[in-house]
Amino acid sequence: MNIFPKLFLRLSDSILKKCLWQRLYNVNSQTSRSPAWINRLMGCDCAQAIPRYYSTEPYYHSFLWQNNFLGCIEKRQKQRDAESWPDKPLISIQLCVYKVDTDQLQACLDSVAEQLYSHWQLCIVEDGSRVPAIQKILTNFKNKFPDKVKLVLREENRGITISSQEAFALTDGKYVALLDHDDYLAPEALFEVVQVITQHPETDWIYSDNDKIDLNDQRCCLHAKPAWSPELLLTYNYILHFSVIRRSLMQEAGGFREGFEGSQDHDLYLRLSELSDNIRHIPRVLYYWRQSEESVSFNPDSKGYAYEAALRALDAALKRRGEKGHAIHPEHSWLGSYQIIRQTDVAKIDVIYIDAEERAAATVQSLSKQENVKIRPATHLSSTNDCGHSLLQLIENCTAPFILLISPLIQFQNATQLSHLISNASPDGIGISTGKIINEKQVDHCGLAWQHGTIRYPLRDWEKNHDGIGAHGALPRNTTLTSPLVNVCKTSILLSLAKNLTACNSINSWFIALCLELQRHQLRICVDGGIPMLYNGTKPYQLQLSDDDRDLLNKNYPQFTHGDDPLYHHQMNYD
Repeated sequence: MNIFPKLFLRLSDSILKKCLWQRLYNVNSQTSRSPAWINRLMGCDCAQAIPRYYSTEPYYHSFLWQNNFLGCIEKRQKQRDAESWPDKPLISIQLCVYKVDTDQLQACLDSVAEQLYSHWQLCIVEDGSRVPAIQKILTNFKNKFPDKVKLVLREENRGITISSQEAFALTDGKYVALLDHDDYLAPEALFEVVQVITQHPETDWIYSDNDKIDLNDQRCCLHAKPAWSPELLLTYNYILHFSVIRRSLMQEAGGFREGFEGSQDHDLYLRLSELSDNIRHIPRVLYYWRQSEESVSFNPDSKGYAYEAALRALDAALKRRGEKGHAIHPEHSWLGSYQIIRQTDVAKIDVIYIDAEERAAATVQSLSKQENVKIRPATHLSSTNDCGHSLLQLIENCTAPFILLISPLIQFQNATQLSHLISNASPDGIGISTGKIINEKQVDHCGLAWQHGTIRYPLRDWEKNHDGIGAHGALPRNTTLTSPLVNVCKTSILLSLAKNLTACNSINSWFIALCLELQRHQLRICVDGGIPMLYNGTKPYQLQLSDDDRDLLNKNYPQFTHGDDPLYHHQMNYD
């Protein structure tokens, strides 16, 4: 290309990328096509076929169109941006292949070849399938990219874990990306990853959202994910595939371990999480998981051994972390999710009633029936405009290792819920443990979230027994905020942070400030969707903040007013 077209493209991109022709969309053909004269002028073809997407979320197709389908101008801009980066780390993609669908394999390889970020390496181990068609596809790809592809064609089958470790040994890059043969990378996948690394060079581990491509070649099953959530990783392997990890961290973790076949990634992720918390989430669909009749994505029962391996991986993680307990398959959630049962002694707990002058009889009665806990005489937070100082005085008088802050409008539903809340609060790094707040018919909320200062109520109006794609309605996860209704806190942590909250005049601003202080000190909140507690309010719970409350929060925690909650995403609500 001579200098004139190059200059033209550079000057025209900023204008043409916003033109209507790039967003023309034909619903019937599911395609977008730019006028032929523009294609000739620009030296490219912006026609794009968009796989049909079916979902109960009607907005998702337009969201994909606006955010996940790149025109040729956008692609060129990203390529130019990548070439301007001073540091271009090599990303080594590792791929293990056995007896796989050849069309899926070819699509996976093509998606790697089409990456906008060109500094990649693909390390493939073919695990002795003895299928000529598979070996031919891999050999042809190796011949097409001889300097980018390392290929091992093994004579005998040795299993996924040994193959994964051998593929890892082939890698040379600063970062290693895990990929399965039935994955399909978006063209911008590596670009988005390296852009995060460029902006945050301390990052050790990156993951993204994903969806699936079904047997009819239609996209489905969006899996939006929260920012790093250690408790959710104990629930199931929510990271899944296309996980990009610093190679030195993988070496420190020991790579893949035999004995965890089918859950070798989950086992690795658990060990990685014990070595680093420099983990970032890209809230964008960067890969698609293709379904087949043999795949777990389509038939969860196809690899039962994987679920047993996950239990062993979780048990091993608890042992490494010095926690007494074990993992089980929960009766109240879907296959492939897990529940940690911790062994705890009878716990002493102080109780502080909040937010009302009178204690409700139902609350007192349900609290008196709680098992495996020793409840000390309760105290009461009277209505006051000096909430911060009053709460600090009450907390300073507490001597038990845990404190229950509870509203008289909350009623426990069985005799073990308080002990389960205490169990969830026990691990290192947890500051607050809470559960799912329900009314007689539906979920009221399960933790709280914020978007630019507006309080959100995750899971509101869900059916009480609905799990959701991320198991948020059934099992533990992390949240950034919690309502004042019911919370178990470690006394030592609560006392140290309450000293910073004396300026809060209302219980609502105090609780939001407490949660944001926990984040500031790298402490977590665990909300368990499997612990439903009844809210006896006459209307759905609303956390109200006065203008003075908002001014105080904006001054001390500007991210609350100006940012979005990293642990919240739209799949937690219907609207």
